[in-house]
Amino acid sequence: MKITAHLHILLLLPSLCVSVNVTETLENVIGHALTLQSAVNDFHPLEELIGANKETSWSGDAGNLARKIREELLEMPRQLISDLLDLQLLLQDLVEEEDAEECGSWMLGMNLNPSDGHIMGYEEGWDDDRNIGEDANALSLDYLNQTVWTMPASYIAIARHHRGHLDAVKVFEFKTKSRSLSQRFKDMDPGRRIETVGGALYTYTAPGALNLGDDPIFGVGGDLAFNWGYSNNGARIALSKGHLSDPDTDDDNTHGIGNDFAIDPKTGVPVHKAWSHEISNIQDCPLSSCRTVKMQGTDHGTGPHLISGPVYGNYAIYVAESLTMIPTSAQLDLVVPGQCID
Repeated sequence: MKITAHLHILLLLPSLCVSVNVTETLENVIGHALTLQSAVNDFHPLEELIGANKETSWSGDAGNLARKIREELLEMPRQLISDLLDLQLLLQDLVEEEDAEECGSWMLGMNLNPSDGHIMGYEEGWDDDRNIGEDANALSLDYLNQTVWTMPASYIAIARHHRGHLDAVKVFEFKTKSRSLSQRFKDMDPGRRIETVGGALYTYTAPGALNLGDDPIFGVGGDLAFNWGYSNNGARIALSKGHLSDPDTDDDNTHGIGNDFAIDPKTGVPVHKAWSHEISNIQDCPLSSCRTVKMQGTDHGTGPHLISGPVYGNYAIYVAESLTMIPTSAQLDLVVPGQCID
């Protein structure tokens, strides 16, 4: 009986392909094992019938064999079913992992912490071909992964988070597919490119998320503008429905991620280090009439107009080659399996 049961399982296993058939097939196997277990009850009356024929020459051997078979059936299905249930759990995990891979994954290219003592302004990191930070602190300190930064990307997601716990996220599609972030951020002359199309394809805000109204990513709509240079100023990422200053206007009034108010935006060479700042909030504060530019955190230069403020979160930049959603319940990591879009 044991040999027959295992042969039956082996005959069914080839159909355990990477699909929903895995769990369906295994459920059939478990069903057959349960059928074997139910056969234990059938052997009780068989033993009694054999025992009732004590006078016959064959009753002793047959009774012993029937008892032996019943004991084997009683022992075997319990362990077999236990093993099969363990296998079912393992295969379910494999199917879930494969489903995630089929949907694609989001790769972490950059993380910005606006108050970690390291200023990621317009100059620092975006186009200089070096890693910043370590994987162990990728979602708590400033971080840039050159492997991901030089990887072809068709989609970009910007997530605001608190040590990996998602606060808000926007997903965009690049106009030009399969260029890397490195290529895009090196394209500074003339720069001023609207890199995405169609606005945010997917937006999520966690219940209870705060400080969204003047957030440079989540407080304004439109597409992503890269390397937005104007006069001697620049913002690496801004939103197209925010204020985008004209090329020769020195108004210090385009706000976003990776900013500087004293730089050659076509070369990334600073005129003065004092005006670099990592994240500035959405505000109307033109240089001609305003001297209090509101920052997030303390990661900015010593320019007297740059005013430290609350940190709304870290900002993580992910890229992907296929369009998926970032699971809203997931803990962010270096790689985030995408959630398929029906």
